[in-house]
Amino acid sequence: MALTFTTFDVFTTTPFRGNPLAIVEVPADVVLSQDQKQLIAREFNLSETVFLHEQTPEDMRARHALIDIFTAIAEVPFAGHPTIGTSNYLLHHLRLGSAEVLVTKAGPVPFREAALDGSLGAELAVAHDVHVHDRPFAGSPHGHHPVVSIVNGMTALMVRLPSLAALARPTASLLGAENTYTAKDHLDEGWRAGPVVSYFYVDLGSRDGVRQLRTRNLGAREDPATGSAASGLCAFLSLLEKEDGPLTRKYEVTQGVEMGRRSVIRVQVTLDSGRTGIQEILLSGHAVKVLEGKVPIPSSASTLSE
Repeated sequence: MALTFTTFDVFTTTPFRGNPLAIVEVPADVVLSQDQKQLIAREFNLSETVFLHEQTPEDMRARHALIDIFTAIAEVPFAGHPTIGTSNYLLHHLRLGSAEVLVTKAGPVPFREAALDGSLGAELAVAHDVHVHDRPFAGSPHGHHPVVSIVNGMTALMVRLPSLAALARPTASLLGAENTYTAKDHLDEGWRAGPVVSYFYVDLGSRDGVRQLRTRNLGAREDPATGSAASGLCAFLSLLEKEDGPLTRKYEVTQGVEMGRRSVIRVQVTLDSGRTGIQEILLSGHAVKVLEGKVPIPSSASTLSE
């Protein structure tokens, strides 16, 4: 038996730009093991692969669409480009009116259609539990950089750089690519899960009330567009500057330029009325369809170690 898949380039309107995503549709009568899903994700070898489960009658009543998100190495609770890509798929390709909320391991993610630069994309409310860690890499050369989790299981070192020339120089995560999935052991108690990446950024100032950021994400490899890290960075900056400015701040994050896969990620952060925490994070972007086909289901006897 084979499953239908579709690939999208996310955070772009141009094919072969943005961040590629595979969406694999899982019929209601098919149950995939963790190893089977991981093997399929490893076969695509993209930043992430989404498994979109067919709605049950209960899902339809609740307007839910259940998804699992896998990198080529492990399952993750939330990620930005898979949720934006899947939202665009449901809204503009399947036109599935029975779904308004993505159900992720990090929690429910409501989404809706959004007009972006004159064309239709998607906007979603990011599942968030923003946590700034207590200098987990103190004593190392990179120990002074803030370490921020957007949710438990998605964490980044926020590395501010002075110029675009400096942004072009990094070739690897400050933690080492090989430590992307083990560096979690240094995080705060109760937060030791998932990958830890280096998110390099340059602040280009504001244009028309929107703060412009240029970024790169280096973990196990470089990622062309990272909605979770972008959301975490924008939330961190909003909290850092919480005493000044409006409660709601808008950001435009451009990533992937150095890879030839320019991506535009839009983030809106609203502080709570006391300016002590985050009330809401909205993430928005486009996605363009590229490929479709069938992927065979690995044998139930197949394991990752074979």
